[in-house]
Amino acid sequence: MALVIPCVKGRMGNTDFYQATMKARDLVQGVRPANELDEWTTMSIEERLQREADPKRIKEEIAPYIAQSKDRFFGSMIVLVYKGEIYFDTIRDWVSNKAPRAYQSVADDIGVVTIQSGSLIVLDGQHRLLALRQVIMNEVTGECREEVPNDDICVIFIHHESNEKTRRIFNKVNRYAKPTSRGDNIITSEDDRSAIVARRLLSEGAPLGVKTKSSKGSDELIVEWKNNTIAARSAKLTTISVVYETVKLILKDKGVTLDPTSRPTEEELEQYYELVEQFYNTVLEGLQPYKEALIDSSHIPQMRKDEQPYSLLFKPIGQLALFRGLIAATRNNRLSLSEAVERVNKIDWRMTSDIWKNFLVAPSGTMLRGEQPPVQTGKLIEYMIAADKMIQQDIEAIHREYNLAHGVDINDHDVELMPLPKPVVEPVSGFIKSLV
Repeated sequence: MALVIPCVKGRMGNTDFYQATMKARDLVQGVRPANELDEWTTMSIEERLQREADPKRIKEEIAPYIAQSKDRFFGSMIVLVYKGEIYFDTIRDWVSNKAPRAYQSVADDIGVVTIQSGSLIVLDGQHRLLALRQVIMNEVTGECREEVPNDDICVIFIHHESNEKTRRIFNKVNRYAKPTSRGDNIITSEDDRSAIVARRLLSEGAPLGVKTKSSKGSDELIVEWKNNTIAARSAKLTTISVVYETVKLILKDKGVTLDPTSRPTEEELEQYYELVEQFYNTVLEGLQPYKEALIDSSHIPQMRKDEQPYSLLFKPIGQLALFRGLIAATRNNRLSLSEAVERVNKIDWRMTSDIWKNFLVAPSGTMLRGEQPPVQTGKLIEYMIAADKMIQQDIEAIHREYNLAHGVDINDHDVELMPLPKPVVEPVSGFIKSLV
């Protein structure tokens, strides 16, 4: 059965294309990914036209977005007419000479496309297609699910001329499509509660809504939101990525479910923001170096230098470790946040300090990278500011990690273990029990 759809015809390079819309239910019924072709299993790598889909991404990200968002929208899908024929009929013959000149000027490019035989294969947009299929087949729930089948989906049809040309189009479409950056996602998300709260922290009058002078003399936010790193000479305090991660840590510790695909109510968002704002205000007002930096951000580049007393507090990875340590130390009301912050002021935060070697700083003196260093260092900070509130078992666990990080074989009874750094307040026992 032929598919007949009104469309606009175009040509780019030597490729004709036909842009139209299809109802989501018709798209799901008539179009399929390449791996559902009957001959897919017998195709060689040279013959296959598309990579495999990512089921996890479809199920956990795209399908929930479609089913739950009233503002759902995405760009055109490119559909390949594989081993079929495309016929285009222009409306030129139906446009009277008495029709307005504007209609006459576009009549050759507007018409009806008829697609006969063959298969319709999604060349670009297979994850969106499979997500639509899950929603329409009721495999994903959401308040908008019943509306989705009637959605208009923009589709661009192109004719399959050869495997080489089709693969080239697929490759270039995907290679040159720049994905949104982490910062872009935080700035634009209207569903991720952590991103929404993080942005509010940067608004005027909020804890991080302070302005600083750029190298060109213009006023800029004290938070770097264009990049995930901070230059050594930058007067920025932190990055929006760090703010986002710390918001997640704070909310998770308060028992908030971190669903990035479902926007909470305004009342819930206000509650979340108040929790995070209070935490940030306590940290920024209680830590002397941050207090000074917010008064005059021009001092930040100097305070960030490795040998300065609080240099690690001005490096993103150090900030992540700080928040992890504060959250852990205040859990179960062992310390109040203000008391924990007061104790943090007494730690040696120099990047050159031996405390941080193999935790945040490599033996070479450079910052360690990855997710593990701030997690591990957060535990060390917890010990340093709350050792007097910790049980012996937890102290021993940190002692074990500390030695493992320094390459000590803790199972060798003949090896003398390295002592933990001196905490701000000593444990009641006054000593660390030796590991056996």
